Amino acid sequence: MQIKIGWHGKHFGEEPPLVGDQNQGAGGIFFSKCNLHCVFCQNVQISQCGLGQDYSVEELANIMLGLQNQGAINIDLVTPTLWWKQIKEAVEIAKSQGLKIPVMWNSNAFEPKQLIRNMNGLVDIYVPDFKYGDDELGYKYSGIKNYSAAAQIAIKEMLWQVGKFKTDINGLGERGVVVRHLVLPNNIDNSLKVLDILAGIDIRLHISLMRQYYPLNDLTKYPELMRGVNNEEWNNVYQHLIDLGFENGWIQGEDSGAVMIPDFTKEKPFE
Repeated sequence: MQIKIGWHGKHFGEEPPLVGDQNQGAGGIFFSKCNLHCVFCQNVQISQCGLGQDYSVEELANIMLGLQNQGAINIDLVTPTLWWKQIKEAVEIAKSQGLKIPVMWNSNAFEPKQLIRNMNGLVDIYVPDFKYGDDELGYKYSGIKNYSAAAQIAIKEMLWQVGKFKTDINGLGERGVVVRHLVLPNNIDNSLKVLDILAGIDIRLHISLMRQYYPLNDLTKYPELMRGVNNEEWNNVYQHLIDLGFENGWIQGEDSGAVMIPDFTKEKPFE
């Protein structure tokens, strides 16, 4: 079976415990194509345009082992959902051949419970991006229905498998769940709903609150998305995070927008 990969290499754009120092990095494998079609996607070149190269399952396993040999602290599977069967087989092969570093599932959280259950025992760290507490926005911006309920079920399954996020003695991510949320301009109520839902799941969750939204693609049909998140919007969401009692996680700075956008036509898309 073939699997399409947009890029692989050492990646430093994740949360601090997931990348380590400048000599380590996450072992990023960015898969082509996605089960969502978000109008604001920052990886649109691979997620929707299909940029990438085909590999066999055995070649994917070798990529994982190669990243470990390069000093990566984990295998960072980015947008893996559509390829889960091939990924599962590749991880099993890689582990049988000496893969020791944690395997990280970096997804949009819109995944059936059974799919996540099938990865039980193979994935050490789950990093779901909980996008919508408002299902109407999920349909408007990503073309899917019932996002919120599906994402909650998936996240609960992830927690059942690996528990709360924890690090090793060196402060590097070892196991558990980190939930991301990208704040969108003119959609603050959606972010507040997301945080309310997550508080209902577990207030001890590690939350990564992201401000990296930057207007890309053709957004003429979505004028509300044609700017970044302003300070008032961000402060409202951040204050709600604090008021709910979340204490674990990370927040992005004001200047995290355009600098986070990769160009997958380049050999080094993040530079």
